[in-house]
Amino acid sequence: MLENLWKLFVSFLKVGTFGFGGGQAAIPLIETEVVDLNGWLTPDQFSDYLTMGNTLPGPIATKMSIIIGYDLFGFAGAMVALLGMLLPSSIAIILLFNVFMQYRESPVVIGMQAAAKPVVVALIAGVAYGMGRAAYGKLDGFVSMNSLIIIGIFVASVTLVLLAEYKIFSVHPAFIVVGALLIGGIFIR
Repeated sequence: MLENLWKLFVSFLKVGTFGFGGGQAAIPLIETEVVDLNGWLTPDQFSDYLTMGNTLPGPIATKMSIIIGYDLFGFAGAMVALLGMLLPSSIAIILLFNVFMQYRESPVVIGMQAAAKPVVVALIAGVAYGMGRAAYGKLDGFVSMNSLIIIGIFVASVTLVLLAEYKIFSVHPAFIVVGALLIGGIFIR
């Protein structure tokens, strides 16, 4: 049981660490961990839990951690998953807020923030597409250099999300986020 709780904690710790952009953007990371990597839930179960989570008050990512943790390992699972989800952002907020405030005008930080935004949109679009597909069945079938880079990041992110959705090519959503942050930090000024 302790080994399973540890795996659950680590899975939600990864989601909490790489879930930039809020709860909806973390949903693909949660799905990757609990459906694709660990096989704890089927895609249909995940969709049902996501629907249930959206009907309850509060942030969706924390609700999903509690729902999934409880379903898998009872009250202990709910607490372990919630701790994994909340610990990274809690530590980051406490330790890094002052650093961010000091460097918020830095071109690197501005570029990283700009690059993260289209990735978040793409991840949310992937969640929306997946939810729509589950609800309605499978479907058949600028001006500045910064804008072009951001559009490119968005298109690449959507492409990767959709390729993963169709099981053609899979990249963990965390790598998409980290890749965009690196591109933004290096190229967007």
